[in-house]
Amino acid sequence: MLIDADDKRRAIIVALDPAAPGSAGLELLRDVAIEQSCKLLGLFIEDTELLAHAQSRLATEVMLSGAARPLDFTQLERQLNAQSLAIRRIFEREAARLGLPHAFRTLRGQLVGELAIAAADAEMLVIELAQLATGAPSIWASQLEQLCRTDLPNVLYAREGWTTGSTVLAIIDEAADVETSGRAAASLARAGNSSLTVLLGERSQSHEAEVEAALRRHSRDAVVRVERLRAASLGAHTLAFLAQAGNARALVAPAHLTRSNAGLVRELLRLTRCSIMIARSAPKN
Repeated sequence: MLIDADDKRRAIIVALDPAAPGSAGLELLRDVAIEQSCKLLGLFIEDTELLAHAQSRLATEVMLSGAARPLDFTQLERQLNAQSLAIRRIFEREAARLGLPHAFRTLRGQLVGELAIAAADAEMLVIELAQLATGAPSIWASQLEQLCRTDLPNVLYAREGWTTGSTVLAIIDEAADVETSGRAAASLARAGNSSLTVLLGERSQSHEAEVEAALRRHSRDAVVRVERLRAASLGAHTLAFLAQAGNARALVAPAHLTRSNAGLVRELLRLTRCSIMIARSAPKN
C-alpha cells in the first residue's frame, strides 16, 4: 500500500520492528508529537529480499531437532501477514493509550529503500532499537550503516534511556550545525522539558557566542550549557562517557559526522542507553 501525501503531512514516521513494536519509542514520541503537533504513522515493511530468498530452491530452515527442510514460501507469507497484524494491534493500542493521533501502513520492498521513499517529506523518522544493547534481534540493527548513508529526514533511534535521563546533548561540529543538530536538539529538549547541553567541536569554538545565542532562541526557556571538545573527542567512547555522565535522554549528531563514520551510530547505540538522533535538516515550520 502506498503512502499518500495526506498521510505524511505533519507526520512522524515510526519504523516498527517485530522485536520491539512500541513501548520506549512511543513513550518518547508522546512528548515529541505533542510539541511538534504531529501525528504518528506506524510503518511495517515486509522484506522482499527475505521473500526472494524463500523462493530459492536452496533456501532451507533448520528445525529445533536440528534437521533441515525446504523453506515454505506460502508459510512465510502467512507468518509475515500475522506479524503485521500483531504489530498493528500493539502500535494502535499504545498510541491510543497515549492519546496520540495515528495511522498504520504495511509496505513490501527492500527495507531501507522502501523506508526512504515512505519517509520523504515527513517531519521525522523514528526507529525503535530499545533492546539493541542486550543483543535482541532487530531488523534495523543490520541496516544501521546503510541508513546513515541514505537520504532521510531527521532519524531518531528511540531507546529506553529517554524515560530516565534528564538532558539532551547536541554535537555542534561546525557552526552551521546549529541549524541541524542544534535546532533538533532544542526541539527535543522543549518536548521533554529538559536542559540542553551543547558539545562544541574544535571547528565551531570560534563561533561559540553566535552558536549559543542561536540555541537559546531555539530552546526558548530551556537551560543551555556549553562544553568545548577537542576534535579527537568526537569519538564514540568519549561521547558515550559524556552521555552517561550527563544522564542524557538523547544525543543529537549532525548527519555529516555519520556519513563519514557510519559505524559511529552503531557504537553509540552499543555503549549508551539514550536515544540517538541524526539531524539532517532544520525542523519544518
